[in-house]
Order: sequence, then structure tokens, then C-alpha cells
Amino acid sequence: MMQRGSWKLVALCGLVLFGSVAVLAAPTVVLNEVAWGGTAAGSQDEWIELRNCTGAAVDLTGWVLLIGETRIPLSVVAEGTVEVRASTIEANGFFLLERTDDTTVSDLTADLLYKGSLSNSGADLVLQDAAGNTVDQIVCGEAGWPAGCASSGSVPFATMERVDPVAMGDVWRTNDGLIACGLDAAGNKIVGTPRAANSATVNYMKDPRVQLLGPVAGTSACPVTVQWQAVDPDGSAAGLEISIFVRSAGAEDWTLVVEHLANQGSFGWDCSALPKGASYEVKVMATDRDRRIGSATSEAFTLR
Repeated sequence: MMQRGSWKLVALCGLVLFGSVAVLAAPTVVLNEVAWGGTAAGSQDEWIELRNCTGAAVDLTGWVLLIGETRIPLSVVAEGTVEVRASTIEANGFFLLERTDDTTVSDLTADLLYKGSLSNSGADLVLQDAAGNTVDQIVCGEAGWPAGCASSGSVPFATMERVDPVAMGDVWRTNDGLIACGLDAAGNKIVGTPRAANSATVNYMKDPRVQLLGPVAGTSACPVTVQWQAVDPDGSAAGLEISIFVRSAGAEDWTLVVEHLANQGSFGWDCSALPKGASYEVKVMATDRDRRIGSATSEAFTLR
């Protein structure tokens, strides 16, 4: 059941941000960030972050993190666990696991040191509680990691970040390279956010959000009515600038239809010059006063 208007507190590299967001029933502890590509100091310098999504401390006694066949107990030194420094996650806090030693994130103290590796082609991670229940998991399968970069990625050594497990569930993004903190073993800035709010989470709390109400899948007569709802989480919806684009269904490039619209939520698109019987997609893009962008794309529809 979705609850609206809940207040969320997020710590960002020492800052505190507030935002009004729609939230789902809160999970307890989640896999929040994965540095599967390592860091600029070494591809073997991998780390994993858990996040407590509740307002109470969580005791990890008896909990286990599985990386493939490797078992990492979170409260005792055994199997894949090298050293345990803490076995509790504070309310709304983070739990940092570093591979092999505590120099991976050199300016932060790890909660746990482990042995084992994260393959660049993907790995299945399963977080289990003391009763053996699966609390959270990442299943890569043949598709590989859903986000993040190794040395050759668009943002080299960027971590894989959970957007917001409360509001969006199992959705991941690559760290944007702008919102980052922490230092690697060589003193380089880490392209991630150990012990802090993910860049994806911060952007989700600030970027405009667009819900496209029409056109819908099926057939549409000309003119096509484009309808949307747009909100700005950190500003007024009235301050959004709306642009509308169209493309042939499945095409790569978009064509601008109209821009500089006020946020009235409806536009009649004169598509009479386009071939009937062909399929198209519409995208509505909202830009806020800080030039942050959010968009939504329609399902394919056929002109008649």
C-alpha cells in the first residue's frame, strides 16, 4: 500500500536533505551500493554497502551475505568473514563491507572485512537474516550488473547505486560522478557514496517527475491529445518547462514537437502530416529552474 506525503531524511556527505516523497511499505535492510568494479587504486578494491531503512537499530547477529557460493557471516569471523568491527546498523544508517583490508575506502572505517570477489560479468548477492529468510537480493543472471562501471565504463569505477528502496524498490543507477565522497587506497576520490546518500537517491529527490496519461497503446486519431502530470520534488510544479517529442516506434532519435509549454498538462498535437497506419511514441520532458530534467515516454500507438 503506497503512503503519500511521508518525510524522508537523507545524509549526503555530511549534509542533511529533506524531501517529501511517496513511499512504499519500508523494507528493513537492503543492499544499497556495490563497488563491483573496484576503485582507481585497484580493480580488486571492491566494497558493498548495506542500508537500514528503518527508524530503529537492526542487530545483524546471525545474518549472512552470500556472494555466489561465498558465505559472509555479518557478526562472526568465519568462512568469508575476515574481521567484524560492528554487527549493528544504526537507525537509517549504513553498514560498510570492504574486501580483504580496510584501505579500500581509506578515510572511513569498515564495519566488516571479507574475502571473495565480485565478477565484472555479474554476481548474485543474497542478504539473509538470522532465520535464513532472504531480506534482499541482486540476481544478475546472464544480463550482468544492472548498473555501475569498471575501468572502461562511461564513468570509470562508478558504483552501482539503489535509487530509493522505499519508493522505487529494486531500481539501480550508476553513480553520476558528481555526487560522491570517500577516498580510495591511493587517495583518489571514490566515484560513489560510502556511508552517505547515493547520487541516484539525491537526484530522485530533486529531478522533476512526469507521469504520461495519454496517448495510450492502441490507435489514436489526429490530433493526438498528449496529457501528463508533472511535479518538482524540490520546487513548484508551476516552475516546470514542458517539451514534447515524437519518434517512430523503436527509432533512436526524437523530433521536437513543441517546447516552452507551461505546466497545464494537456496539448493537442497536429500530426496530420504524418503517415496514417504507422506507430509512434511520445515523450514529455519537464525541466525545472535548476535545469534538472525528468521525462516519461508513452507506449507505442498507431495513427488512424
